[in-house]
Amino acid sequence: MKLLFLAHRIPYPPNKGDKIRSYHELRALAERGHEVHLVAFADELRDLQYQVELARWCASVRIIRLRKPWAKLRAMATLMTARPLSLGYFGSWQIKRLVRHALAKQNFDAIFVYSSAMAQYVPLDWRSRTIIDLVDVDSEKWREYAEHTSPPKSWLYKVEAERLRKYEYEIIRRFANTILTTQCEAVLLDKLDEFTRRARLRIITNGVDLDYFQPAPLPVASRPVPRLVFTGAMDYYANIEAVEWFTKEVFPLIREQEPGAEFLIVGSHPADRVKRLARQTGVTVTGFVEDVRPFLREATVCVVPLRIARGVQNKLLEAMAAGKAAVATPEAIAGLRVVSGEQLLTASAPGEFAQAALKIIRDERLRESLGRQARRFVETEHDWTPLLQKLAELLETVAQRKPDSETRKARAMSRF
Repeated sequence: MKLLFLAHRIPYPPNKGDKIRSYHELRALAERGHEVHLVAFADELRDLQYQVELARWCASVRIIRLRKPWAKLRAMATLMTARPLSLGYFGSWQIKRLVRHALAKQNFDAIFVYSSAMAQYVPLDWRSRTIIDLVDVDSEKWREYAEHTSPPKSWLYKVEAERLRKYEYEIIRRFANTILTTQCEAVLLDKLDEFTRRARLRIITNGVDLDYFQPAPLPVASRPVPRLVFTGAMDYYANIEAVEWFTKEVFPLIREQEPGAEFLIVGSHPADRVKRLARQTGVTVTGFVEDVRPFLREATVCVVPLRIARGVQNKLLEAMAAGKAAVATPEAIAGLRVVSGEQLLTASAPGEFAQAALKIIRDERLRESLGRQARRFVETEHDWTPLLQKLAELLETVAQRKPDSETRKARAMSRF
């Protein structure tokens, strides 16, 4: 099968949420023997170097630099229309031209689109042979952002939430198949009729690299002080809000009973709000690290205090794969079939969260039991191999379809 793969971010290196999933999808399709041609954006200059690495799996790689100042201007210009701002942000005449040229010159069997923003580049007559991985219902993320911010941002987020939700419905109704990571996300799309939901919507959850994230024996109990660890991209609003809440509301309660406790915020591009948290005693902001595994290995407990969360949290899967005991909010585990007290502990209020963390810190048997059960859980539920086999089989089925006869001659880009 010859496949055109469109992504809103270069799917390499697999070191943050959207890149992790798209990387494993692309690699699995290539290793299955399919010829993959990649077209994607890179929002950082250094990401352009990874075209060479991606050439290991792709027959061709075309990466277009996304310049954020111009992208934001395009998004603001889109505000004057009825379209989602994200379509303007990821709008590019270069991508449009590349896709049109590729489809005209090569005999592709199917198109795979990663994220709703890239659906705008699929010609009308390719809808029956295109699969869109929405991953999550992003419109819900913008709705939650609107609730947690003040004007004018809250107003912009509300507009985007409303526009994007309409666009997500249109994607599901018009394309061959649409993928989400969890049934919880699918439930949000309550205006879908039952036929469309059954015929066009598919659930394929996130996996985790079980070989890369291996439990490693470490005498955590012999540590002079307990260490709590959070991992994630630290310019992402949901992560910023999470570590601010934990640092200000939860961590002081832990320090009252464990004065030497440390909290490490591990992740790239820490926002100024995150950097300022390092002024608090016991808090360290690492910035970018090449490998999060050493920090996971040395963690007494991993914390996932997200109060805004969509889909499946890779940071939690990675901690569980590493055999670490974790405390998470209910929002962070909404996409997982876990039970509090078996694979991890859950908590919402600051005092409750602090007590759960202290319980793990002080109870070595509990810590080891949660770690073992966590590893067993991801081995059973979140192994990439069977998950991506479902994706490949779905694409192979779609590739056998003929183009829509009614729109065979239409080569204008879809603007629904």
